[in-house]
Amino acid sequence: MLEEMIEREYKRADLEAMVELDAECFAPPFRFSRDAMRQFAEAKNAWVWVVAKGSEIVGFCIVHRERAAMEEFGYLVTIDVAKKFRGQGIGERLLTAAEEWVRGWKGSGMLLHVFTENHTALRFYERMRYEKVESLQGFYGPGLDAVASWKEFGDT
Repeated sequence: MLEEMIEREYKRADLEAMVELDAECFAPPFRFSRDAMRQFAEAKNAWVWVVAKGSEIVGFCIVHRERAAMEEFGYLVTIDVAKKFRGQGIGERLLTAAEEWVRGWKGSGMLLHVFTENHTALRFYERMRYEKVESLQGFYGPGLDAVASWKEFGDT
C-alpha cells in the first residue's frame, strides 16, 4: 500500500487536514490547536514531511532544527499517522526521512518527548534505536509526565 502513497513537503493548504489528523491521533492535552500547529509547521526552523494517498493526508511529522551549547540537533515536535494506516511502515518512513534531513545538515542527533503512558510510541522509538535519557515530571501538565529520548547520529 505504501507504493500508492506519495511523500512531499508541507504546503499551507495541508494545515486543516493536519489539525484533524492530530485530533484523531492525540487526546487533549496532547493534541495541537490550529494556531499551535501552524506555528510549529511554519516556524523558520521547521521541516514538515507529509505522506498522502490521493488528496488524503495519512501521516506527517514536524521537526525543528535546534541549537544547544555548541551543537545542532533535530527536535521531533510530532509524528502522526491515521489509525487506519498504522502498521504499514508510514511512521518508520516519516521518522527515517526526518533523521535524513537532520543528518543532511550534520545534526548531532534527534531529541523527542513522549507521554510516559503512551506505550505504543515508547516501543516504536525504542525499536527505532532511541534511548531514554530523562524523565520529566509534569512536562505535559500536572501528573502528565514525559520521557525524553535521544538518538545520536555520530559522525554524520
